[in-house]
Amino acid sequence: MMRNVFNNPFKARGRWFKGNLHTHSSNSDGDLTVKQLTSLYRSCGYDFLSITDHGVLTVTEGLSTPEFLLIPGEEISVGTSGAGTSLHIVAINITTERPVEEGDRGESPQRVIDLIRESGGEAVIAHPYWSGLTFNDLIGLDGYLGLEVFNTVCDLTINRGLSNVHWDNLLAAGRRLLGFGVDDAHSKTREGLPSDSCGAWIRVKAESLTVDRLMASIRRGLFYSSTGPEIKNIHIGEDEISVSTSPAKTISFVSNATLGERHTAEGDCLVESAYTLRGGESYVRIESSDKYGRTAWSNPIYIHPS
Repeated sequence: MMRNVFNNPFKARGRWFKGNLHTHSSNSDGDLTVKQLTSLYRSCGYDFLSITDHGVLTVTEGLSTPEFLLIPGEEISVGTSGAGTSLHIVAINITTERPVEEGDRGESPQRVIDLIRESGGEAVIAHPYWSGLTFNDLIGLDGYLGLEVFNTVCDLTINRGLSNVHWDNLLAAGRRLLGFGVDDAHSKTREGLPSDSCGAWIRVKAESLTVDRLMASIRRGLFYSSTGPEIKNIHIGEDEISVSTSPAKTISFVSNATLGERHTAEGDCLVESAYTLRGGESYVRIESSDKYGRTAWSNPIYIHPS
């Protein structure tokens, strides 16, 4: 028998809210204004948005409505990775700019994470694959809430938007980290480049559409990420994890090396699947992908021997 630790959003009180936590406006290197972004995301069925301009806290005060919430944020690029690149850290729900110089390669990423948390915000590591980060760059950092498992603009521009390997390596090492699907929208156009807006999101279960309620749910992991498919329910038994989804081509239970299981539809699409624990898992997370290649990601379920 196993003991499972998971804040299950499907059992939590509240309703679902759809949002994107990484967006750039014309206040840094994006092409659209905050008002234009707000209108665009509202028209695509989003309930909340965080404007996270580079090195600056863009003013969004007074732009929220009862139906659409703006969460203040900032993207801060500091430090030097093993590959010589900088680490990009998304600060969610900060109310003042951190005393950090944007692009400072000598600045400590750990200090930036600490400053974000001291101000009541949360830190998320942006696009690890795009940044060329490795396990060694990330394992020594503490206090960040999670990382971007999928980043739309990094996927569309150079095919480096998926960072599930980074996530799994850290989870297998015992780190408890949430996975975020984001756009990192810049709204730039060129031939052969689809729109980078409204391509990925998180669905958060919260009691109301307020910053405090949403952030409380996000901190607890009461959400899943997606580029299209829905996760409709997750049930955890003593030695089995089951899931129901929108029509899927594959449903995967991802775990430690050599463990886990992938189920592929033969003929009709899958809408449910189950995995029996084998005894060596320290975590299991769920991925559901449809016939168009779009994916939904659950947050990890942590497994402990009883």
